[in-house]
Amino acid sequence: MVFLNVSGGGKRAALWALNAMQTGDSLTGGKFFDHTFMITGASGGIIGASYYRELKLRQMNGEAVNPLSADHAQAISTDNLNPLIFSFLANDVFVGLTKYEYKGQKYVKDRGYTFDQELSNITQHLMDKSISDYHEAEANAQIPMLILSPIITNDGRKLYISSQPVSYMNYEISGFPGYFNNKISGVDFRELFRNHGGDSLRFLSALRMSATFPYITPNTTLPTAPPIEIMDAGVSDNFGISNSVRFLYSFKEWIAENTSGVIMLSVRDSPKLGSIAARAGETILDEITQPISNVYNNLENFQDIQNDVLLGQASSWFNGTIHRIDIEYQTENYVPILQKMDSLRQNNARASLSWRLTEREKQNIISNIKTENNKKQIQKLIGLLSEN
Repeated sequence: MVFLNVSGGGKRAALWALNAMQTGDSLTGGKFFDHTFMITGASGGIIGASYYRELKLRQMNGEAVNPLSADHAQAISTDNLNPLIFSFLANDVFVGLTKYEYKGQKYVKDRGYTFDQELSNITQHLMDKSISDYHEAEANAQIPMLILSPIITNDGRKLYISSQPVSYMNYEISGFPGYFNNKISGVDFRELFRNHGGDSLRFLSALRMSATFPYITPNTTLPTAPPIEIMDAGVSDNFGISNSVRFLYSFKEWIAENTSGVIMLSVRDSPKLGSIAARAGETILDEITQPISNVYNNLENFQDIQNDVLLGQASSWFNGTIHRIDIEYQTENYVPILQKMDSLRQNNARASLSWRLTEREKQNIISNIKTENNKKQIQKLIGLLSEN
């Protein structure tokens, strides 16, 4: 059973996730997708993975679609940034009163609407459907289950969005005996809005809710009392590992009995390991902002450490084998140089964290799957899947 965990990171992550899935499926003769049971993660990675999943579903249903075509990589990497900026100027600032109707409800046109429409356009409108439209295909195991998990900024809980019931994701992996003051860590979106059209949520909007980039796409406000604000899933776990571990714990007995093991496959748009960069040539402004910037720049490191702990503990309660595979966007020849740079220059040295990519950046991302480390990781995947 493969758990696919894709990281956030704008267009860079979307293209990287799609590229990794196309490569993995091509080299395993489709076994990679067939063995993938669940997809989770954040932001751009979830968008790229969802697009590939949709292409596979269309192919299974007899449509003339080739999921491995390079055209899809070109499509998912098409510019989203300029339309968003135009929308901000035309709607959010000057007008803000233009409305549209979706399934009998009226909404204000803003950057969120523009993002949904642009994403629909560049993906040939294939994913312009409701979350419930995927229920049957997931339940019949035609395609992997998808769990989105944006953050409720009001209280820090996750909002689990899926076509399936997922309230079991709130089950605590370990609780203190006799202590009943634990916080509920998440909310099942469909259960919360069961009587308010939760199943009719536009899938594109659900993807955006999990990919809210500050100042680019607006936070989503849901009509609860009091209203809850939704933000990018990457705030809590940019890699989705914690979601996969929670799912594994909920069904640990069945999975151990009915599978030969579990593969935790991470498709990351950033390297996991690195050294601490030396501080040199800092300005007064750097000194002032250092405490805050250090925390922000190391948010993914905090999450990696926590996820490693969760998976390490899993070996004590899961009566089966867990394999870990990391496919990383990391160019071999600039690793020593990156370690000497601050985080801003590191991002500028490779594909930018944005909703727009240059042609050079697109080619850099696509070719990166051929690094020596990624080749080794993919060979490990091929070896494990060939045993079944």
